[in-house]
Parts: sequence; C-alpha cells; structure tokens
Amino acid sequence: MRSASPPTDRANCYRRTVAEAPRIYVACPRDDYCLASIPALPGCIASGKTRDEAVANARRAWSAYLDLLDARGVSVDHWKDASPEEFAVLDTPASGVLDDDEGPMEEHELRDFLHVFEAQQAALLALVRGLPAEELQRAPDDTTWSVRRALEHVMTGTLDILSKLEQWPDDGFASLQAAHRVAFQRFSVMEADDTRHETVIHGRRWTVRRVMRRLLEHEWEHYRHIEEIIAKLGRKPEQ
Repeated sequence: MRSASPPTDRANCYRRTVAEAPRIYVACPRDDYCLASIPALPGCIASGKTRDEAVANARRAWSAYLDLLDARGVSVDHWKDASPEEFAVLDTPASGVLDDDEGPMEEHELRDFLHVFEAQQAALLALVRGLPAEELQRAPDDTTWSVRRALEHVMTGTLDILSKLEQWPDDGFASLQAAHRVAFQRFSVMEADDTRHETVIHGRRWTVRRVMRRLLEHEWEHYRHIEEIIAKLGRKPEQ
C-alpha cells in the first residue's frame, strides 16, 4: 500500500506540472452562475454571477489559496512571482477535461496531492472548530447556506467525486463500501448513553433512532430502484 505520509522536502511539496503559464478556465452552467478555475494550481477555483466576475474572483483566489497552502507547510515557491492578472482566460471544454487533467501521474505527484489534500482539510477544520452549534446551523440570510449545510455538502461531495475513480464492477465497488464502513464504524463505537443525543438541524429534529431508520430506508429505497433498473435492462437481478 502506498504511504500517505507527506514528503519531507518542503521545497518539493508542490510542483508545476505544465510548461505553459497558468490559464483560467471558465464555465457558466447557468445564466447567473459561472465557475473559473486555475488548474495549474489544483484546487484554485472561484465563482461569480457573470463570466467577468468569476474571472476576477479567480485572480483574487490565486493569492488567497497560495497563502493558505504556504501557511500549512506546502511549498508554493514556483508561483510566488506569477501575476494572476496576466493569466489568459479560456472556455472550459464541453467535456470538462482540461489539458492539465490529462496523462498518467508520477509517484511524487500522488504524494504531493495527498499533502495538499491534508493541508486543505486541516485549514477547513481550523476554520470551523471554534463555532458553537447554534452558529454552525444558523444561516446569515435567506440566500446563504448555514456552515453546517456547507460542511455536509463538502462531505457528500467528496464521496461523489471520489466515486468517479471507480471502475465498477471490477474493483468491488470500493467507494460504495467505504461509505458503508464510515456509517458502520460510527455506530459500532456508540455507547448506550450516546443514543440519548439528538440535534435540531434547519429546524428539524434528528434522534439517533431517526438517523438509523433513514440510513436503512435510503439504502432499501435505492435497492428497489436499482432492482427496477436492472429489470428494465432485461436482466434478472441477483439476490
């Protein structure tokens, strides 16, 4: 198994992977929503209501993201003199796959990704750890998510994106099983007194029993759904 420990040479933690100057790629999936990413620095992205606003926000995000990585021990030395104001702007291809997304990776690139992934998670946890429960759940206004909803989106989005690596059925549905193990582990360490706990999230009560029920209901609901899909494909579902 490959070690997930970060590299010891901080100067080599984050390498430039392409020879060209960084470029900004823009996609507007809705009339009032655009995303601008700078894939030369994976993770650097920003949004805006218009194309120009998204690009301007991405140029600002460049410096903010570099600062975050640097503060968490990731070397960003090759980018310290780069000026985001000079980056060319291109449309994101319809496929969503950029030039920087192509090609096999070397061992050091996998280690670098893990180091940045850990650094980004540490920064996120540091950002929210001091917030009391009521502040985590309170939305500032009618158009803004609560912190809790944003964190839930990060959590479910991570699993969704990770599933794109799966080569089902050849790899045994690894991500699906990993999600199941997270839930199983959460309950396997639970004591009887823990089951008295309940939360109120967005005005709705969640008891431990309700969570357990919804986990089982959700999987059974989609078991039946997948069973129907398989039948429509002309195959007899296996039991």
